[in-house]
Amino acid sequence: MSLARRLQPVSFEEYLASQRGEGQRFDFWDGTLIELEATTKNHNRIKRNLIAQIPQQILESKGCELFDENVMTQIQSKKRYVYPDIVLTCNPEDQDPLIIEFPCVIIEILSQGTAQYDRTEKFFQYQRIPSVEQCVFIAQHQLAVESFERAPNGQWLMTPLATASDELIIPRLDHRIPLRQIYHRITF
Repeated sequence: MSLARRLQPVSFEEYLASQRGEGQRFDFWDGTLIELEATTKNHNRIKRNLIAQIPQQILESKGCELFDENVMTQIQSKKRYVYPDIVLTCNPEDQDPLIIEFPCVIIEILSQGTAQYDRTEKFFQYQRIPSVEQCVFIAQHQLAVESFERAPNGQWLMTPLATASDELIIPRLDHRIPLRQIYHRITF
């Protein structure tokens, strides 16, 4: 998603009402709406390729569900909500029909318009969610993936991936995805 602009403050209730159904999506940041623009073909291909590489039987065997950018994720109740590109939740308490409250893996596909926002403000907030174990940033204009995993001591460890034979490891699912599959049909 491309970051467009920040709009005037609204209440959480107004925000939630605006996000029901179809239409424009906004991140909600302490009462400020952050407008998100349309995505590119490469963005959509990467998202589709990645989701296709995680078989439903793996998700079911781990008690997990995978959602895309059309479902909002709660960072802080009634204060911060965002639309990550891909979110994995494995918590049976995650029952709200509109909001993921217990994400364990968050994946963002970076663009020129969102890279700074995704890798700074949003990443800092993702790290504060106790259930988040892994954050992955995928470039769409070059073959480059950064996977951040929360270590037992709370530190975040980064694994850079930059060749087609490298594999993105999702420990929560005990699953590996070669970058060549994530970047299938992507031209730079």
